[in-house]
Amino acid sequence: MNVRKPVDYSAIFTALDGLMAANPPQMKLYCEIGKLVNYRAEKGAAVAAAEYLTNAYLDASGFSPRNLRRMREFYRAYENTPEILTEAMTISWTQNIVILENCETVEERTWYIDAVRRFHWSKAKLLSKIAEGAHKNDTPSQDNPHRKLSLDIADELCYTEENTTSKE
Repeated sequence: MNVRKPVDYSAIFTALDGLMAANPPQMKLYCEIGKLVNYRAEKGAAVAAAEYLTNAYLDASGFSPRNLRRMREFYRAYENTPEILTEAMTISWTQNIVILENCETVEERTWYIDAVRRFHWSKAKLLSKIAEGAHKNDTPSQDNPHRKLSLDIADELCYTEENTTSKE
């Protein structure tokens, strides 16, 4: 049986109260919570923060220990790449979790974040594209070797009268 050692979490609880009072958008809130939990060395920081948030903010949801660990992983995944973090903040939490849990490299995560933003993929579509390895079928562009070309919509996909009628 695990027994939690007595740890003073008052500083993180105060910081969490400040975040909740500021009422930022969900992605900003989750990133900041992830940052707070990340900077606590104790193994149980995510659990303690989750328990605190759940008890202190009864009308709020999404603060399970598992989700707080995900928030920490989200922050860790992008803490050294603020430009990718900015892009990740524009898609839903659910889509970010799918990407974090299924993509291993920063390049792969960046490709799928961009694809979700550009094509408005649902969670199911995103999972399908990851399963088929959509990012592997592309070649790097000259402008950015980590961005992939197939995210651009091909000209021949335009459905016009000209493209849909057969020529005799």
